[in-house]
Amino acid sequence: MNNQGGSPQRIRFVAWNIEKGKRWKLLEKCLACEPIRTADILCLNEVDDGMARSDNRRIAFEIAERLGMQLVFGRTFKEFTKGIGEELDAPGENTTAVQGNATLSRFSIMDSTNLCLPMCHDPSRGVEKREGGRHALIVRLDCGNGRSLTVANAHLEVFTTMRCRSRQMRFLLDHLETGPAFVAGDFNTNTFPRGSLVHTLRSLMFLLRRDVKSRVRTPWCYEPLFEDLRRAGFSWEGFNDALPTCSVDLASLEDRAYVPAAIRNRILNQCRILPLRLDFIACRGLRAISAGRTITELPCQPSDHLPITCDIWFE
Repeated sequence: MNNQGGSPQRIRFVAWNIEKGKRWKLLEKCLACEPIRTADILCLNEVDDGMARSDNRRIAFEIAERLGMQLVFGRTFKEFTKGIGEELDAPGENTTAVQGNATLSRFSIMDSTNLCLPMCHDPSRGVEKREGGRHALIVRLDCGNGRSLTVANAHLEVFTTMRCRSRQMRFLLDHLETGPAFVAGDFNTNTFPRGSLVHTLRSLMFLLRRDVKSRVRTPWCYEPLFEDLRRAGFSWEGFNDALPTCSVDLASLEDRAYVPAAIRNRILNQCRILPLRLDFIACRGLRAISAGRTITELPCQPSDHLPITCDIWFE
C-alpha cells in the first residue's frame, strides 16, 4: 500500500508455513523482520490454536495483534494428540486443540470461505491423530478505488500423489471468482507419491537417482497442478525465485519404515537432505513490482519452512 515519493503503488504479500507456531519466542523475533513487519497480506499455514506444543496460544490472533492486522482463521484439523516426536512431551494438555490456515490483512475483509478440499489422505490413520482435512481459506479484500482482490491461502496434502494435489488445486480454482487473485501457500510439491507402502516404493526409483536434488527444486516440471494454474490464468513466474523453502532430512520421514534398511542407507548416503521447493505464490490479473523471493534473512529459524514474499500491483 506504499505510494510515497511518487513510487508505484504496491501490495506486499508474504506466505509462510510457520510449523504450528510451536517455537513462539523465535517466531516473535521474526515478526520484526522488515519484509514480514511491512506485509500488507500475510498468509500462514500450520497455525496452532490451543495446542500444548505451542503453549496453548492462539497463534494467529497473537500475530495479528502484534502486526496490527485484521485476521481470518480457517480450521483444518481437530487434534486428538499433542502431536509427533518431541511435541508429545509438551507440558500440560491441549485446550482448543485445532490447527488451521490464517490470512492477515491491512485491507478491509469483505468476506471469506473456508473451502474443504478433496480428501487425499485419512488424517486419523497417521501418527498424529486428527479429524478434518486440507482446506483453502479464500478471503476477498477491498483494496480501495473500486478494486477487490481474492486471496486463496492453500495447504495441499503431503501424504498423497501428484495427481491428487492436482485434483485439490482444480477444485480450489473452480471455486474462485473471476478477477485479480492470489493462490499461495504450502503446495507440498515434493514431486513424489507418499502416504503408503506402494507410493513409497514408487518413489525409491527417483530418490536413488543422482539428479534428485534438481528434481525437487523444479517441481513445476513434474507436478501437474502448475498446468492447472496456468490454464486458469495464473502465473508463478516472476512471483517466486528458485530457492528451496524446506530442507527435509530423509532420515526423519515416517515413510522410512516402509523402506528396506539396505536401500534406506544407500539413499541416505547419497542424499540425506532434500532441498524442497514447496511454497509458492501464483497470481492472476496482477504484476510483480519486484521479483518474488524467499526470505532468507530471518534472525532465527522458528519453522522448517522459509517465508516467501513478492511486491505486486494490479495490471
